[in-house]
Amino acid sequence: MEQYNGLTPEERARITEIQDFLIERYVEQKEALDRGDDSRAKKIALEIIGLQREKEEIKEWGSA
Repeated sequence: MEQYNGLTPEERARITEIQDFLIERYVEQKEALDRGDDSRAKKIALEIIGLQREKEEIKEWGSA
């Protein structure tokens, strides 16, 4: 697992939480695709992008 030097404990906790959410969303997206529910899969993809963006923003704070 990556080290997040320079981040506060709260920021590290939020990154861990985001990573957990990402795992859940990827599973949901796969299940939606397996069901042929492309609309739901696309909505989940947008959630994934948002979570990844938030995670990157937090990591940038730690390196600033």
